[in-house]
Amino acid sequence: MSTALRYLAAARPEAATHLMGFYKNSVQALDEKTRFLIQIVTKVSVGTERGLRQYAPKALKAGASKEEILDAVLMAFPAAGLNKVLDAINVLIDLELLPDVATPNMEVPAESNTLGAVSDFPMNRMQCVNRASGDLIVFRTGEHSVKVYESRCPHSKATLCKGVDHGTTVECRVHNWVFDLATGKCLGPDTENTATMLDVKASVVDGQVVLG
Repeated sequence: MSTALRYLAAARPEAATHLMGFYKNSVQALDEKTRFLIQIVTKVSVGTERGLRQYAPKALKAGASKEEILDAVLMAFPAAGLNKVLDAINVLIDLELLPDVATPNMEVPAESNTLGAVSDFPMNRMQCVNRASGDLIVFRTGEHSVKVYESRCPHSKATLCKGVDHGTTVECRVHNWVFDLATGKCLGPDTENTATMLDVKASVVDGQVVLG
């Protein structure tokens, strides 16, 4: 249950009860797999990454094939448009929930290990660097020091670059886990406080942020 839905249940319990009861009892004629595939169509249509990450694995578990999941995403095209469909495909690639396809044998140019001048990154603020090998989060902690992380949330695989930026922390939009950008540690709701952002080795060399 999302933070917003928990709030609604506490603030307007009667309304929330009726809402959830209506949803539960209005789809009795549909089997579980069909319900989850329809949920994928609706989540793509409204552009809800959290919902897509919730219902696509449920559809697979309920017996849907990866081909059916892809078809559900494509069914949303008339209402969603191309950009939302492509965003959904990126999410499902991240979750490894799409059918395997043959890829041409292409030579991909190596990426530079230099992310940019340290002065380009604001002090104590999250900044994302888009890379073909995977997006990175750079958090400058001092004049000549930075922390670099993979964008992928260690809990949900969602991209933290699309999370909620709270300045010195970032919140994953999928399950509302909050991470301290200076240390990478999860501040909650991971009660055991064991999850951490995925560290990437980096240093400042001659005024440049360099990986490795």
